[in-house]
Amino acid sequence: MKVSSGVAPSADSVPLRRNRSFVLLWAGQSVSLVGSQVTVVALPLVAVVTLGAGAWEMGVLAACGRVPYLLFGLPAGVWVDRLPRKRVLVVCGVGQAVALGVVPAAAVGGVLSLGLLAGVAFVAGVFAVFADIAALALVPLVVPRAQLTAGQGALEVGQSVSQVSGPAVAGWLVQALSAPVAIVADALSFLVSAVTAGGIRVPESAGRAVERDSMARQIAAGARAVFGKRVLRHVTLCTATHIFFYNAFTAVLVLYLVRDLALSPSVLGATLSAGAVGGLAGSAVAARLGARFGSGPTMAAAIVVAGAASCLVVAAGGAVAASVAVVAGSQALMWFAMQVYNVLQVPVRYALTPDHLHGRVNATIRTTVWGLAPLGALAGGLAGDALGVRVSLLGAGIGAAMAALWLVLGRTGPASSCAR
Repeated sequence: MKVSSGVAPSADSVPLRRNRSFVLLWAGQSVSLVGSQVTVVALPLVAVVTLGAGAWEMGVLAACGRVPYLLFGLPAGVWVDRLPRKRVLVVCGVGQAVALGVVPAAAVGGVLSLGLLAGVAFVAGVFAVFADIAALALVPLVVPRAQLTAGQGALEVGQSVSQVSGPAVAGWLVQALSAPVAIVADALSFLVSAVTAGGIRVPESAGRAVERDSMARQIAAGARAVFGKRVLRHVTLCTATHIFFYNAFTAVLVLYLVRDLALSPSVLGATLSAGAVGGLAGSAVAARLGARFGSGPTMAAAIVVAGAASCLVVAAGGAVAASVAVVAGSQALMWFAMQVYNVLQVPVRYALTPDHLHGRVNATIRTTVWGLAPLGALAGGLAGDALGVRVSLLGAGIGAAMAALWLVLGRTGPASSCAR
C-alpha cells in the first residue's frame, strides 16, 4: 500500500498562524460552527415555540440529526480515505447549506411541520457525517505531528469562540426575525466553509490509501485500529458514554429553559453563550493541565466535572435573573471541562493512527460515539415525558460523569505511552 503525505518535512518550523492551509481549515470550521450554533438554538425553538413540540418530539428531532452517524459513519470513513478530503468538505458545505435553506423557505410557504424539521435535520446530518470525518482527517495532513496538540487546541479555541457568539446571535435573530428565518445564517455559514475548504493546499493523493480491499475489510481495518489499542479503546468508550448522556441532556434543555424557566429567545441565547466562554478558557489551559497532571488523570477529572456541572441546571428557578445565573454558571463549568477533555483526547487518536487510516479511524470513533447520540436523545425525551424534565436532566448529568470510569479502567496515559 502506498501512502503519500501532504506535510513537508520542514513544515515543523512553520508557525501554525503562517500555515495557510491550516488557517483556511480553522477559519472555515469556525465560521460554520457559528452558524451551527444558531441552528442549535433556532431549530429547537421552531419546534417548541412555532410548532408546540413536547419532550418526546424534542427527543425525536434531536435523534434525527444524530442517526446519520449510526447509519453512514463507517462507510463514510472508507469513502473519505478514498476521495480527496478537501473536495468532500466543499461538497458537504454546499449540501448542508441547501438542506438548511429548506426551513425558512417552508416557513415562508406555510408548510413548516415537525416532520419537515426532522427530515432537514436528517439530511443535514448526513452531510455533517462526511464533513466531520473529512475535516478531522485533513488536520494531520496540513499540520505536522509535532504541532498536532497545538493545532487541536487552536481548533477548539475557534469552536469556543463560535459557541460564545453563536447562541447570542441566534437569540437576537430569533427575537428579531423569527426562528425559521434565523436558520438562514447557518446556511450561509456553510457556503463560507465550502469556499475556504476549496483554498486548502494539499496534494490530491495526500493520505489516501491505494488499496482494493472490499468495503467490509476496510471498515474492519478501521475498527481494529481503534479497538485493538487499549487506551484508544477506553477513550472511545468514555467519549461514547458521555455523549449518550449529553444528548439525553440537550434533547430537553431548550424545552426546560423556555417552558419551565420562561426564558425569552434572546435571554436563552445569551445564557447558553456563557458555556462557550468556559469552553474558551478550557481550550486555552488544557495542554498545560495535561502536562502538569498527566493526560489520563486530567481527562478523567474533566469528564466528572462536566457531568456534575450539568446537574446544576436543575437548581434554577424563581426569578429570571437567578435562573440565568445558575444556568450560565452550569454551562460555563460544563464546557470548560468538556473542552479540556476534547483538546487532550483527539491528539491521542492522531498519535496512534497512520495517515492512510485517519478517515476510517475517525469514522469508527464517530460512529461509536455519535451512533449512541440518537439513542441518548430519545432516552432523554422519553424520561422527560415519563419522569419530568428536571429528573431527566439530573439523571443525564450523573450518567455523563460516570463515563470517567472507562478512563480509570483503561488507566489512560499520554499518547506516547498508549500504543498498547
